[in-house]
Amino acid sequence: MTLSSVVHRFSRWFTRRDNTSPVCLEVRPDGIAWTRASAAAGVQAGFVECLPAKRQEALRTLVSDRSWEGAPAVIVLPIDQYQVFQVERPEGIEDNELADALKWKLKDFLDFSPAEAVSDVFPFPEDASRGRGPLVNVVAARKSLVQELITLVEEADLELECIDIAELALRNLASRMANSERGVALVHLRERYGQMVVCRGDTLYLSRRLDVSHEELRDAGRQENAVQSLALEIQRSMDYFESQLGQVPPATIRLVARDSVLPLTSMLSSYVAANIETVAWSEFGLEQELDSRCVPAWGAGLVAEEHA
Repeated sequence: MTLSSVVHRFSRWFTRRDNTSPVCLEVRPDGIAWTRASAAAGVQAGFVECLPAKRQEALRTLVSDRSWEGAPAVIVLPIDQYQVFQVERPEGIEDNELADALKWKLKDFLDFSPAEAVSDVFPFPEDASRGRGPLVNVVAARKSLVQELITLVEEADLELECIDIAELALRNLASRMANSERGVALVHLRERYGQMVVCRGDTLYLSRRLDVSHEELRDAGRQENAVQSLALEIQRSMDYFESQLGQVPPATIRLVARDSVLPLTSMLSSYVAANIETVAWSEFGLEQELDSRCVPAWGAGLVAEEHA
């Protein structure tokens, strides 16, 4: 598979070519998160710890041990591997030319040349533009990073089917929760940061990085400040959703955290106007709690899981 056939159309990659359930991977600095769903085995997920220099060996071993040779694969980019911008959609440009045309508008915002970027677009909700004209979300990532991930997958004897991004993977998860007219807010806490998305149905309205680490939340000396900082970022995101996007915010925020023992729901509830609830994995038909490190990979696979 050539680079040009993969990197120019993120949005088209969400359409599966067949009913074969893909292997979904998120490649991280500390390892590789993976999930795969099937009618026979249900949802399988895991995390392989490895240094970047050992990724290829680790993925090859995983593929061999699970007999995945030749299987379709989906790569999920974490939010620190790409950027998303809201850009006014110009008139007279065809959909298939939009991504390449708009990436040059980002030259003052990227820390690398647009010539070294791969890009695509996904819709921005019309009812949130607030009179600014039609907008689109433009995704930009370094071409060298994308090519490295393509090579990693192909040399492990997997067939790359698409590349997804973290907020759209979380959108897939949020869209399957009890979804009222006010939508769903989902917070996913990772080791070094968190991510919040607000969706209504299949439409992503808002995505925010939350700058708080698992270590800060666990440390007794820093915990109170970390919880207050996290709550403030969450509340600001909800306020932005209401004041700048003109939407009624969800009444409940769903939380996925690595440490289920830490009473974060009650700790955050003191500072956030909305209710805070942890995600119940049983509502997705899972018998066991999903490793939070695998959530984006699993979310990316939910599109295909409907057909598995």
